[in-house]
Amino acid sequence: MILTDSMLDAAFRFRETEAWKTLDDSNVFAVRLSDGQTIYCSIMGNGGEHHSLGIYIGDKGFSTYLRIFMDNDGSFMSNMHLATLFDCINCDYMQAKDIDEDVKKTIRKYADSHGVKIPRKHGWIDFTRHKPYRGQWCITDKNDAMIAEEALRAATFLANEIAKKGYEEVGFDAYHDYPTPKGGKKIPLIVQDGDSYTIQSTLTPALVETEYVAPVFNNDILAHNLASIEKTEPIVCRLEHLQTPIMPEDDEQPHLPGMLIMATESDGRMLLPLASIDYPENTQALLTQLANHFCQFEIHPEEIKVSDNLTFALISDFCKKCDIKLTKADSLPDLDDICTYMVNDMMFGNF
Repeated sequence: MILTDSMLDAAFRFRETEAWKTLDDSNVFAVRLSDGQTIYCSIMGNGGEHHSLGIYIGDKGFSTYLRIFMDNDGSFMSNMHLATLFDCINCDYMQAKDIDEDVKKTIRKYADSHGVKIPRKHGWIDFTRHKPYRGQWCITDKNDAMIAEEALRAATFLANEIAKKGYEEVGFDAYHDYPTPKGGKKIPLIVQDGDSYTIQSTLTPALVETEYVAPVFNNDILAHNLASIEKTEPIVCRLEHLQTPIMPEDDEQPHLPGMLIMATESDGRMLLPLASIDYPENTQALLTQLANHFCQFEIHPEEIKVSDNLTFALISDFCKKCDIKLTKADSLPDLDDICTYMVNDMMFGNF
C-alpha cells in the first residue's frame, strides 16, 4: 500500500474546500499532469452521500465515466457490468468505521504530527484503485499515487478559483449538461505552471469501445472430439463476473471471479455453470474446461446464442474449431433472468 504524507496533505486540503457543495458529478474537468498525460476528474458528494474525487486516466479511463450514463438502466445486472469494467482512482471521504485499521493508523499518525483535525463526517481518507475485472484495492503503483496527488492539488486550486471568480468564469457549462458518448463538450483544463496553475480549456473525448479478448482455442484433440459428437439442441450462454473479489497468492489486486452460465434455449434448463478463475488472463483454461464439460455429458450444441460482446469474443474461435454455430442476438431476456438469479444466489450465499 502506498499512502504518503504528501498524498494525505493533498487529500485533506481538498476536503477543506467542500467542493461537492458547488459542483456535482456532471461537472467534469481535466488536469494536465506533470508527465504530460491528461486525466479527467469528477467530484461526487453533491447529493450528500458518497463524497469522493473520481480520477479517470486518459480516453479509456474516461469511458468508464461515460458508461455510467450511457449503459446504466439501474438494474442489478447493469450495475454489475459497470462495476466489472470500472477503471479509475478514487479518493473517498469516509466514516471512521468504514476505514481499514492499518489505513486508519496511518491517517491518525499523519494528523497528529501535522496538527490536522479529522472531520467527524466524511473526514477519513481512502484511496482506492479500480481496474477491469479486478476488485477495488489500495494504491500500490507509484504512478497511480502521483496521479492521485496531482489530481487532488489541481482540484483544490479549481475549487478555490470557483469560490473567488464563479462557476461559469472558470469554464463550466451554464446548463450543467452531462458529457455524452460523442465527446466534444468544452470543459476546464487545469495546467500546472511552476508553483501555481492556469485554467485553460479542452474537449471531452468520445467513448472508447471496450476491447474484449478473443482467444484461440489451441486444443485440437478436444476440438476434434467435441466436433465428432452428434449435434444437440441450441443453448444460450454468457460469462458473468461476481463482485466478490478473490485474493491471489501474491497479495496483488484481487480479481473478480467469472462464471460461464449456460441454459437450453427451448426451455431455459440450466447446464452446470463453469468457473473462470482469472479473466482475461486464464481464458484458455476456461475454454478447455468448457470442451471437457461438453464431451463428458455428450453435449454438442448445434448453435450457441449470446447477447454480449465479451462472451461472443471469448468463444468465437472455440465454436469455429468445434463446429458450433455462434449467433449474436440483440437481447436474450430469459438468459438475463437466469443470470440475475444465478449471480444473486452465488454472491449472497443462497445457491
